[in-house]
Amino acid sequence: MARPEIKDERRDQILDAFEICVSRYGVAGATLAKTAEIAGLARPLVRHNVGNREDLLDALIERVLKRSRDSMGAIRSALPVKKPSHTLIEWLFDPQYANTQNVQVFAALIAASAEDAELASRMKTWTDEFLASVNGILKDEFPNAEAPVLEAVTAGVTGIYFNVESLYPIGDMSQLATASKQAALLLLDTLEKTS
Repeated sequence: MARPEIKDERRDQILDAFEICVSRYGVAGATLAKTAEIAGLARPLVRHNVGNREDLLDALIERVLKRSRDSMGAIRSALPVKKPSHTLIEWLFDPQYANTQNVQVFAALIAASAEDAELASRMKTWTDEFLASVNGILKDEFPNAEAPVLEAVTAGVTGIYFNVESLYPIGDMSQLATASKQAALLLLDTLEKTS
């Protein structure tokens, strides 16, 4: 029997390979055979360490959603007291923080949600949590802003961010990221003027 730390390392190795698979081939095209090939393991070892394809997909979903939640939590805790929303926008629209593989995995999961109600529910929950985090940051800085205006600015900033992120896999999007950041800052001006 493998030592627990080896089993954990092997599981991470397999999940890394499956994540690459999903980013390249989508959810439907990410097979155990392709995962085993990318991981450099025999297919039975994939099944032994993680389980069947459904187990692998579930573990990947948990992993990427947790990583995203942890990232947003780290961002929130690192924001300055003064003008946190401006810093948030600086970070969201900085191409150096873009992760093309992560973007492709999320795109694949969202696409697969059309055929999988449970996955759609999990992705909707994640989206709602992301929106709530952005809204909370804005609300902390602009406590007198009306709720519908906060909600509109939250939706605008998030929509612009998701759009730019979704395009990073096609190449250099720094010009669009810069213009998009400016658009998000203009939305913040709305809150500053109405608060």
